[in-house]
Amino acid sequence: MRYLSSTRHLVGAALALLGLGAHFAGLLGTWWLPIVLGLYVLGVLVTPARTRADVLTAQQARADDLGADLTRFVNSLRGQVPPALLERTQHIARQLQAILPRLAALEQAGDPNAFTVRQIITDYLPGTFRNYLNIPPALRAQASARLGRSPDALVQEQLDLLSSTLDRVTQDTVSGDADALQANGRFLKEKFGKPELEL
Repeated sequence: MRYLSSTRHLVGAALALLGLGAHFAGLLGTWWLPIVLGLYVLGVLVTPARTRADVLTAQQARADDLGADLTRFVNSLRGQVPPALLERTQHIARQLQAILPRLAALEQAGDPNAFTVRQIITDYLPGTFRNYLNIPPALRAQASARLGRSPDALVQEQLDLLSSTLDRVTQDTVSGDADALQANGRFLKEKFGKPELEL
């Protein structure tokens, strides 16, 4: 499946389709099948393969863009929200910035926490403030009769939930690193450890 979505396969398939088009237009004659196959192979051979390092570099660049977007969003809240909410948001931003350098590796490994981190930055965190900022500032601290809480309290609760989610993501990441470190230690011990002397 990974090959079918690769650039090499797509270029080869595009050239093969051009060959089929030429065949149906009556331009290739009886040698149409080897020509179409040859065009596919040519496309695969002339298209450079993307290495794992290339993929990681591209993913890390996207992670860096997310970090810049996050910083812009937090800065946009200054003067718009109470200091307590801004402080909580800044704490979440620090949690996210600590994870972002690992995001590309997490995505490469298919870790579901990578999706969670990305969604918090692009959707969940901005969404928490979207409707809140539409409420007149004078009403944000007042408890709603229907909800029993103020908009300020609701946002604070949602921010705390996002922060605790990021605590779990961080713990999962650290646990994964510790497990990998332990496995590497076992490997090195088996490979290079001194054999026990037989008496």
